[in-house]
Amino acid sequence: MVQRDGIRILLAIAYGALGAFLSTCAAAETRLDAVGRGESAAERALAEAAQRAEAKLASSSCRMIFLDFRSLNGRLLQETLEEAGHTGQTYFRSLVFYEGHGRTPCATRGIFAFTSPGSRAVFVCSAQFVERAHRDPGLAAVLLIHEELHALGLGENPPSSKEITQKVIERCGK
Repeated sequence: MVQRDGIRILLAIAYGALGAFLSTCAAAETRLDAVGRGESAAERALAEAAQRAEAKLASSSCRMIFLDFRSLNGRLLQETLEEAGHTGQTYFRSLVFYEGHGRTPCATRGIFAFTSPGSRAVFVCSAQFVERAHRDPGLAAVLLIHEELHALGLGENPPSSKEITQKVIERCGK
C-alpha cells in the first residue's frame, strides 16, 4: 500500500510538471476561439462542440461525471471543482484551446484533442477534430468534456481513454 501511494505521488508530480510544461509551451501556440464563430474550420467546429458540451454539463445527470472519477492525488473531481469555486460549466469555460497540429499526439489518427492532468491548456488536433465534429457533433462535445476531466487532474490507464469517453456518454449523452 505504501509503495502504491509512493508511485501515485510520483505520477502526480510528473503529470503536474508535464502540465506546467504544456501550459508554458501553449503561451507560444496558436489559440483557438471556442466561443465565437472563428475564421477557421477548426474554430467553427470547436465553438459548436463547446456549446454542445456546455449544454450537456447543465444537466444534473452529466454533472454526476465529476463524482465518477478521481484525480491523480486521489480526490474526487467534484471536490477539485468545489475547492476552486467552479461548476462543471464554469470550469469548462476556463479551458484554453490551442492548435495541436504538428504535435506528436496529433500524428495518431484517433487522437482528437489532448491535455495533461491539471493543465487547462487543451490542444485540438484540428484535422481529426473537424472531421469528427462534422460526422458526429455529439461525440465531439463528449470528447471536450473528456479533456475537461483530464484538466481537473484525471490521469489515464487506468481508466483507459475509451472507458472515460464511454462514461461521459453514459452520463451526458451523445
